[in-house]
Amino acid sequence: MSLLLFCLIMLSGIFALVFGFWWDSTAPFKVHVSMLASVLAVFLSAILIINIYPKIHRRRLSADLSVGKLDHVAWGHDISSKLSTPAAVVEGYNIKFANNAFLKELGMSGMRDFITDMPLTNLVHPSSHQTLTNLFSEQDDQQTSETMMLRMLYVDGTTIPVHMSLSPLAAAEAPNQFLLQFTTSSSIEPVAQSSGDEFTYHMLIDRIEQIIFQIDVEQTFIFLNPAWQRLLDYTAEESLKKPLFSYIHPEDIPLAEARLNALTEGKRQQCQFELRLIAKNGRSQWFEMRASTISRLKGERTSIIGTLTDISRMKLTSAGLRANARTATDMIMPNIPCMLYRCKNDRNWTFDFVSEGCLEVTEYQPYEITNSLHFNYMQLIYPEDQQRVWEHVQNQINKQRSFQIIYRILTRSNKVKWVMERGKGIFSGSDELLTLEGVIIDLSNDDYSALQYGLDQILNTPSMH
Repeated sequence: MSLLLFCLIMLSGIFALVFGFWWDSTAPFKVHVSMLASVLAVFLSAILIINIYPKIHRRRLSADLSVGKLDHVAWGHDISSKLSTPAAVVEGYNIKFANNAFLKELGMSGMRDFITDMPLTNLVHPSSHQTLTNLFSEQDDQQTSETMMLRMLYVDGTTIPVHMSLSPLAAAEAPNQFLLQFTTSSSIEPVAQSSGDEFTYHMLIDRIEQIIFQIDVEQTFIFLNPAWQRLLDYTAEESLKKPLFSYIHPEDIPLAEARLNALTEGKRQQCQFELRLIAKNGRSQWFEMRASTISRLKGERTSIIGTLTDISRMKLTSAGLRANARTATDMIMPNIPCMLYRCKNDRNWTFDFVSEGCLEVTEYQPYEITNSLHFNYMQLIYPEDQQRVWEHVQNQINKQRSFQIIYRILTRSNKVKWVMERGKGIFSGSDELLTLEGVIIDLSNDDYSALQYGLDQILNTPSMH
């Protein structure tokens, strides 16, 4: 403004000086009038500018301030929305804007309008409210903000350990407005170790034949040791940031999802199960997975660490043994008319299982007498023998002893047969009777004494288990 007035005064002075040199009393009157009008116009313009310019300047200044504030808020939203890490603009303790990464990390994708103007304390676990207060107080005291660890709440109520920091957006225009950023604790690099410890750590991790892995709450890899490449041919670099389930055999995915989801959601702390992984050449290999959570707090969402042990050779060996082995049952059953059973100790001795020998002994198919509402084994026992058999079996069970008894049964064709039954009760660790197991042998067509000797040799042989 002062520069403009100075220029106007200088121009007016120059104009008056030139006018004085050119003044000539002999000049026509019209020339004198025009010169005088020009001088008056210059001075009137200067007066108008002196009076109007301050008002225009004040309006422009206020407009610039309001635009500056609007741009400042928009800038805060813009920078947070462009960050790939979770970030939000907060004013005091209220959330003004949250980017997509912030919403996704808390399971709130598409819920931006819902959390706008929500107090930040609603998203922080009560146990971390004091830590949040300390974080804000550092900003109020104009101290350097340090990253602090606290626990935020996931949309389903579970907790997530995070490292949070605050950065002021503008101390003058918006003293209570901050840019909030956080990262989950599983993304933080471990504390540096001494060179000796670090060398030992890397040597063990690199040379062990088990796959050591870490996955985040989304079940994507964030760490793999070199055994991953040695066993499956994938490099660690091409597998990191990819989901574990993309390497699991499709038939084993439901089991893996159930077990691992329970870990990441804090419902369990460890698990162990077998699954197949698909190698780079397309072949499937059996592994035993042992996994556990990073956090020991129940209900806290956290990453998972674990090992994968190759058990493919053991699986092949076991399958070969099962294919070639003949069990004791396979050798005895075809040569002796008998049936194996498992039944409840109810008054009817309801069968849960009977072997194929049931048809030869009772003339009934196994499916006819297993878990049937219209049939029970007590019906087959000869009426005069029923009470004797029941009392003997119950007496031996009460003493937790095996039982052996000979009695008669009636077959489907109403034929009377002599049978011998040997069995025992199966008890839990708290001595609770769970079920009865045994064998029923047809004695009708054999010499009893010879058969008795053979059975003693078979049934008294120590168990192989």
